[in-house]
Amino acid sequence: MDYEALIKRVDQKSASILGTAVASVATLWYLKRVIQKTKEYKTGGSKDIPTPKGQYFYLGHFPYLAPNPGYKMAEWHQELGPIYHIKIGAQDWVSIGDVEAANEIFVAKGRVTSGRPFYTFGTDVHGEGGRGIVFADYGKSWKNARTAILNILSPKSVESLSDTLQKESEFVVKLMIKNSSESEINPLDYTRLLAMNIMLSTLFGISGVTSTDDPLYKRLIDNLEGCTMHTNLTSDIGAYFPFFSFVDFFSGSKQKMRRFVDQTVRPLCGMLIERARESEQDCFIKKLDKIKESLNLDEKSITVLANELMIAGIDTSSLTIAWLVAVLCNHPEWQKKIAEEVDLFIETHGRAPKFSEREALPNCMAVIKEIVRYRPVTFFGVSHKINEDVVYKDYIIPKGTILLANSLSMNMDPKLYHEPEKFKPERFLDDKRSMYASSNGSTQTREVFTFGWGRRICPGIYLAENEIFNFCTHLLAKCTIEPAFTKSGEKVYPELDKWVERDGAVVPLPFKTRFVQRK
Repeated sequence: MDYEALIKRVDQKSASILGTAVASVATLWYLKRVIQKTKEYKTGGSKDIPTPKGQYFYLGHFPYLAPNPGYKMAEWHQELGPIYHIKIGAQDWVSIGDVEAANEIFVAKGRVTSGRPFYTFGTDVHGEGGRGIVFADYGKSWKNARTAILNILSPKSVESLSDTLQKESEFVVKLMIKNSSESEINPLDYTRLLAMNIMLSTLFGISGVTSTDDPLYKRLIDNLEGCTMHTNLTSDIGAYFPFFSFVDFFSGSKQKMRRFVDQTVRPLCGMLIERARESEQDCFIKKLDKIKESLNLDEKSITVLANELMIAGIDTSSLTIAWLVAVLCNHPEWQKKIAEEVDLFIETHGRAPKFSEREALPNCMAVIKEIVRYRPVTFFGVSHKINEDVVYKDYIIPKGTILLANSLSMNMDPKLYHEPEKFKPERFLDDKRSMYASSNGSTQTREVFTFGWGRRICPGIYLAENEIFNFCTHLLAKCTIEPAFTKSGEKVYPELDKWVERDGAVVPLPFKTRFVQRK
């Protein structure tokens, strides 16, 4: 090797060492700043917000949350009270686990507590720079989008599609009975099919898929699972742990998000929106088209809103109905009560009941409300972000703090519910209101706390409970839900006290049931 080549290698090595040294110094300086910031969460109030003991260097309380964040955070509420602070990487989170506190912070002070933290996928890539309503920050464009969604998901609008909702429920129930006549089936496959078909018919005015083997079913599931995967913390590490942003860079996570949106989301939604506009059936997209100009909604906004509605509608409704099946399989006495109500209604009117006639089926409505309380499909919903300092009692919650409404703590509060850990639908028999009316009414008389709070409350409550009601009444009019069998003939009931927390959703452990046709 000649001298010049040797010098060149030495220079390159020196440069590499120097670069490493500079990077190390910069890293140490940055970490020092991080440590200084994460030592304490001083808010300026007369009291500091309680914090669970022990936190890991830089990771904060994050390692304590696995494998069930909802239950761990509910335990901290039992220990620390209605409000506490935790550190997740660079973010300060405050969890609210009390109805009075949630009403004061999310409702009374909703003007400054309705923001959203930044999500690379939800806000930027899929959200097209802040479009939509789920992940968009609080502001004028969000208000316009919210107004549009409230318009198309209003009770009057949903009731106009009542026949469609009933038809889809009847089809899926018949399919479940047929396919379970030979062997047990996984209900979640069919509850997804139901929720999917309802979205296709109500949102886009097109016929639903006929089986889980349908190519469109597979495309919609790929879209659903891809969107939920890309909103997962592991796909957006830099948003929570800025020091580890290099992981996102080297994994190419943002490029993967863009590729997924370009190759999956936009083609699928574009096709469905085009078919909606060509359809002769009334649908939400047509309703949206009529008001989009007055609300400054462009085509990108329509696409984002359509996919957000579709994802939320399929995921939450299908899981709620899956929990309904699992719980009723364990409680045949409540199956019988609902079946008797449905039989009486059909005998009197010669047809199945509509959701607008729900007062004739108090047991059915009580069971639905108790399912949503007892086994909610999410323990937190999407987090809020504070846009100004907020005073709550002796505490000051600083601007920029991430807020979580811990619905598990509220739905299991013994001050509100007698024996909250038990499935007791009778607790709701005297309240004839829909969950939509209850959730949008006075906090003092609110029944369940799963649908969010304040200006960010779920806009699709009426559609969701309409869908669940139709499924429940059509199912129990025709069959009973029976447990699966082992090879030795022993009954296997769905597990109610264990579940999986996946991408913010509470999913029942895999189970199978039989749907035995009534005589």
